[in-house]
Amino acid sequence: MKKNILIVDDSPTLRASVNFVLTGGGYNVFQSENGEAGLKMLEDLRKKGERINLIISDVNMPKMNGLEFLRAVKDSKSLFKFIPVIILTTEREEILKQQGREYGAAGWMTKPFKPDLLLSIIKKFIR
Repeated sequence: MKKNILIVDDSPTLRASVNFVLTGGGYNVFQSENGEAGLKMLEDLRKKGERINLIISDVNMPKMNGLEFLRAVKDSKSLFKFIPVIILTTEREEILKQQGREYGAAGWMTKPFKPDLLLSIIKKFIR
């Protein structure tokens, strides 16, 4: 059975690029344009019986940024707290990476990404 990955990024171009790589790698992909929409999608998919196996999120997004989204997903009361989250962003500041780790990010990658590296990292978290 194919594993499901949610991409949360405000750039349609980046979502399309990641989608292309992930579907080529054999994954089902769901997409949302910001953290707020990502949380709603997680809940909607849960209600339909769909399980997300991994989330890839940007940091800089409108409405709810990636760190706020990560914090909400990893909240102790969240139904989604055990889903690994990889941050894929242009941000390289150590303080943001540290926040990401504190909030529960499984990994941090910077854009532009290398498709083979992204797929190999994903394989470490879901098989």
